[in-house]
Amino acid sequence: MRTRAPRWATAHQHVRGTEGERDARTSKLSYPERKISETFLDFAAPLLHELPRNAREQRAKEALHIACTAWNAVVFADVLNDNHFLDEIRSLMADKPELAQLMEPLIARKRALFGDDERLIGTWEVTRTSDGINLRADARDPHAVPRNPE
Repeated sequence: MRTRAPRWATAHQHVRGTEGERDARTSKLSYPERKISETFLDFAAPLLHELPRNAREQRAKEALHIACTAWNAVVFADVLNDNHFLDEIRSLMADKPELAQLMEPLIARKRALFGDDERLIGTWEVTRTSDGINLRADARDPHAVPRNPE
C-alpha cells in the first residue's frame, strides 16, 4: 500500500520569488559542501542499520521517508520558525508510541549532529544495488517554498 506524502513534503515543487530574492535568502543559509544524499544517508543511518542486509528496497524507502519527514520538519521549525509540521508529527504520534520511538530521536539527532545544515530534502529516490543502497536526492532552499501550501 502506498502512503500519501504530507502536503508539505511536496512543497518544494512550488518555488516563489525572483532569482535575486532567492539568492539573497540563500546567501544567509548554512549549506555544507557535502552532497545532501550523503548527509541524508548519515542522518538516516540508525534506521537503515536496523534493516537486514537483504531487506527489500521498499523497507529502505519507508525508513528514508520517516527520516526525510523528521529532517524537513526540523528545518521548517528551526530555520523558518514554523513549528506547524513538528506539531503535526507529534499529534499523529500521540497514539502510536512505536512511531514516537523512531521520530523523537531523529528530531534530536537532526538538531544535535546536523543543525548547521539548513537545506530541505527535496525529491529523492532509492535503489538497492549489489553494494547496498543507492540514494539520489536534491536539496531545497527552505525560503523558496510556500509557507502554508494548500
